[in-house]
Amino acid sequence: MKKSICIVSPSTNMGGIERALVLLANTFIEKDYKVDFISCLAGEHFYELRREICLIEPNFKRLPGLNSRLIFYPRLCLFIRRTIISKNPDAILSFGDWFNPIVLLSLLGLRYPVFISDRTSPDRYGFPLEQVKTILYPRSTGFIAQTKRAADFKHKKFGQKLNIKVIPNALREVSLYSNISREKIILYVGRFAWEKAPELLIRAYKAIPDRQGWQLHMAGTGPLLKSMKALVADLNIKDAVVFHGKIQDIDTMFARAGIYVLPSVIEGFPNSLCEAMAAGLPCICFDSIPYEEIFTNGVDGIAIDSGDLDKLTSAMIELMNDKQLRETLGTRAKQIRNRLSVDIIGKQFTEFIFGE
Repeated sequence: MKKSICIVSPSTNMGGIERALVLLANTFIEKDYKVDFISCLAGEHFYELRREICLIEPNFKRLPGLNSRLIFYPRLCLFIRRTIISKNPDAILSFGDWFNPIVLLSLLGLRYPVFISDRTSPDRYGFPLEQVKTILYPRSTGFIAQTKRAADFKHKKFGQKLNIKVIPNALREVSLYSNISREKIILYVGRFAWEKAPELLIRAYKAIPDRQGWQLHMAGTGPLLKSMKALVADLNIKDAVVFHGKIQDIDTMFARAGIYVLPSVIEGFPNSLCEAMAAGLPCICFDSIPYEEIFTNGVDGIAIDSGDLDKLTSAMIELMNDKQLRETLGTRAKQIRNRLSVDIIGKQFTEFIFGE
């Protein structure tokens, strides 16, 4: 009889957590597991689940306002509890700093093995979420840390109360296009949110004295998108900056770009950085994110002091001026395709969850 796993995701909309869980769900199906996928927020399906996977969504929505949220989350807990009891899985997998406590709270008194993973910088949240985690996280069967940084943080906080395993994100299959030539494009892909620091990248790009035709292309949406467009207008660089919004075929953009920059000051394990490397792009990021578990600085990527606008500008100028360096870093970066293949990472998950 097939072993079954129930995956609990915040949604199936665009996002790093959703992308990682959908990728794992599809991989588990290929490995002959039965998979049920609970989406806590009903709505847009940006990522595609295989047809063999049962997608379950609540028939109620989270609306704006405190009163609505006070009603929504108790209903969500009851929905998760009833759904999991009806599916009776062999194991449960949940991602997300906010949703892990909800899942664990929903299953109080039940004996299902629950495996959880936070997906951002381990020290990002404070009161009251960290206090809630302190109470609920030891009830999990296992905790999956994306990096050694995250594992060390959790070991320090929980000691032996948490069963921790380091497993990085799986890398989806990134398409390579031999018929698409590299252009003078500096690319950013991600949410327009404070932790992604898109303003730093825009200001660093503005500070380049001679751009030599290089443009800045930014893909994604988020709460800061409108203000970033206004900033570009204020800096008088509208003709050199392109905002793409949501892009389904991001691999074509990776193929066109010449440089990739991730200006985030906080990240758990950045999917977009890994995908850009898999596409053969030379990449720049800040050292405040766990880059050391993704690339070796100066060998297959460039990490600079966190938040240092001048160094970010200098790193971009160096790559813009040196085609050979771009090609060397990009060629080495593609080796990430082997290290983080979905087969290798998927196997690590099933070994930890099912002991096989």
